[in-house]
Amino acid sequence: MNISWKNRLQEYCQKRKISLPTYRVKNQSGPGHMLEFQVEVKVNNQWYVGDESCVTKKEAEHSTAKNAWESLMGKSVYSVETSGSSQLSKTISTSEEHLDPVPSDSKIPEFKSMNHLPDEYAYIEQFIDAKVKENGGRIRKIVPLRTPGQYKFEIAGPYRFCENVQRHHRKNQIYFLVHPMEKTYFQKCHDPECYGFRSVLKNIADEQKETLIGSSKNHSTDRCSHCKILLTSKNRSECERCDEMFCEKCTRECELCCDAIHCERCFESCFDCHDS
Repeated sequence: MNISWKNRLQEYCQKRKISLPTYRVKNQSGPGHMLEFQVEVKVNNQWYVGDESCVTKKEAEHSTAKNAWESLMGKSVYSVETSGSSQLSKTISTSEEHLDPVPSDSKIPEFKSMNHLPDEYAYIEQFIDAKVKENGGRIRKIVPLRTPGQYKFEIAGPYRFCENVQRHHRKNQIYFLVHPMEKTYFQKCHDPECYGFRSVLKNIADEQKETLIGSSKNHSTDRCSHCKILLTSKNRSECERCDEMFCEKCTRECELCCDAIHCERCFESCFDCHDS
């Protein structure tokens, strides 16, 4: 079930008889066809900042309302003080009584983004990079999260495949939450319709093994078994004796077998068989 964080935050203010939330755009970046927004909200003279990579203002307001609500309910998030300073400060409230349970999919506060994972996990970064490159995507940024050992991979470009809808989103991006030490990851989405969704937890080692097996099968099928050149629909030929795939240059017709197609090895064996 989708949660309206703006409604929750407004109800919070109404119950405490304080001014209703005030939203404003903090940052706007990116080209005209791929704008990204970051919104902040003022609650009781305190500013709370949302995610910086939201693709619509509505999503950005949703993100900052969620951050503000979690902070006010005792979750640790980043907020901006209003006493003349624009620097970020950590706000942790322990005196507030929890009116509602914090949702299981609650946002984990982030640290400063980084270019790459630590060297010992470079192969995991390469795995994610190869996964999204298949559809022209790229890793836009990697952000370490407050959960120990977990990283958020923001994905840019045409790769927007969401397992919730089983297709690529038209506009909104997806992201991966990766735990390198456990070699696991799952996918989440910036699309408002998919808010709260998370894919099943996947094992990177298992997926790499499946990829290698698939690559091995493709290699044996798409290359000549003798000379190893790439096979196409025009030069592909199958030996009717061993059933392996060869190029036309590595096969010949066997008159003794009614012009059946044989590879060189089977052709010689065929003559030995008929001579005996």
